[in-house]
Amino acid sequence: MILNGQCLKLADNTAKTINANIENIIDATENNPIMSDSLSNLVKESNNILLIVSPDINIEIYDYIVDICNGKNIAIISDNIPEKYKQYQTTLNQSPVEDYIFFGACAGRAPMLIHKNMYNYDLVITVSSVIMNAYGGFLGSITTLFNAITAPKTIATVIKYALQDSIYKYNVHKLSSGLTIRNPVYESIREGIITASKAVHSFSINIAVDYKNIENNNTSIFAGDTFLSQIEAQNIIMEKHNSQTPPHLFDGIKVSMKCYNNVVYFISLIEDACKKLNKGGRLLIEISDINSFGNEIFKEIFYNNTLTEIADNVNEDNYMESFYAFILKYYTQNYHIALPANEKLNNALIQAGLNPLNDEELNKFLDSCTNKGSI
Repeated sequence: MILNGQCLKLADNTAKTINANIENIIDATENNPIMSDSLSNLVKESNNILLIVSPDINIEIYDYIVDICNGKNIAIISDNIPEKYKQYQTTLNQSPVEDYIFFGACAGRAPMLIHKNMYNYDLVITVSSVIMNAYGGFLGSITTLFNAITAPKTIATVIKYALQDSIYKYNVHKLSSGLTIRNPVYESIREGIITASKAVHSFSINIAVDYKNIENNNTSIFAGDTFLSQIEAQNIIMEKHNSQTPPHLFDGIKVSMKCYNNVVYFISLIEDACKKLNKGGRLLIEISDINSFGNEIFKEIFYNNTLTEIADNVNEDNYMESFYAFILKYYTQNYHIALPANEKLNNALIQAGLNPLNDEELNKFLDSCTNKGSI
């Protein structure tokens, strides 16, 4: 859904490339595939291959897979294809709705539409980082595949119903990062992929990634069955996340944004900080210029709509921006979040429910916290 293939490019810059060790990739795909034959054997039995890649994958992985597929017909879908592989580029999910085939209902209501050209491929290979993301559960090969082959109408409808359910049915307060059970977004994606698998044979390479420590990221690789390999990557991330839980909670935390144009990283930092706050604790977000965060569609939705309005107005043109505007607005409304005052942005911040503070107010804000931390 938002996914791995697109959410990292919501703002101005693509997230940094994940430099996974190619030897680990080869070992996972050839020697230790999970509930699957090796990738090379699957390729041998196939003539037409579709490669779906999230935008943060390095060129070494492209080289490895394209080399294995030598002599086969290969097509590639990604938001960030290396220049030398542009000749293989293909697009499915920007086609007219008439180019999709109805496979049933996803999430009980959304029409599950799969691109009819999927019948042209014997094998689909997905490669993506798996990340723990606020509200959306774990994002990885499942979301990359879902986003690449399903109609935007399906994706937008799933998101719309999921956001509405979180307000009217599930209660968004019960949803948190990495949660997969009773998470309407994650369960909708999974249900959609189960439906889609009737038409798609997919081999997935899942790279467990910690975006909070991307500079020193030690990645674990799992390949094979789309669901099981992603679950293994999820377990690694969850174990690390749990081991980093602080022994005590804070009255106040200051978050200094170093990468405010990366939506995934931004949301992850905020959620991580909120989990470390005592009930009623305060969070200060230091952003040099919040106007640089997100694109124009995101800003319009975030500044001018309530949570209910965001959920009710998701469509095929704004589903990514609506998803992240909903998450960020939820945090600004449910925690004591403050931002430094900015003459150009104060009116917009106040309208969005944020709290711009001058230097004196900021100092009082932090001084009121007897137990302070920073991220």
